[in-house]
Amino acid sequence: MKQSDIALATRTAILDSACRVVLDRGVNALTLDSAALEAGVSKGGLLYHFPNKNRLIEGMIERLVSAFDLALERELARYNGNWLSAYIHASFVSDPKYSQLSTALFAAIAGDPKLLKPLQDHFLKWQRKAEESAPSPEMGTIIRLAMDGLWVSDLLGFAPPPPAMRKKMLKTLLEMMK
Repeated sequence: MKQSDIALATRTAILDSACRVVLDRGVNALTLDSAALEAGVSKGGLLYHFPNKNRLIEGMIERLVSAFDLALERELARYNGNWLSAYIHASFVSDPKYSQLSTALFAAIAGDPKLLKPLQDHFLKWQRKAEESAPSPEMGTIIRLAMDGLWVSDLLGFAPPPPAMRKKMLKTLLEMMK
């Protein structure tokens, strides 16, 4: 196995372990030591990939964004490159593990608002794409904000819509794009 493959596998194991710590024990239990122990690597090995806790949290946030981007790419293929349709469909895909992790990471971000920057950058990119892909920039913004609201509703348990309502919402949002 090449050194780069080993490094990637180690980085992935550390991120997986950090996620398990957060999901199993809460964000306050996430330390460099707990992540290293859970991953079965030395603290020095962890520090090679993530020199501090904020960098570890940034890595976890990047991973969440990457998971959404991957879902978005899959939907783009299904909807012939229609970005806004793909964004709507990807936003309706729900994975409880990532919702729980998102909640925990938001708690961590509250301790250091600078950690929001990568998320803000991605949302800005998605906003621009929504404006470009919709019948009007206003419609793209309304749809993106609706998807943000759905995410926050699911994330924080703010009366998330039941499956039948979600199905109707999806249909309504897609019709709005016409």
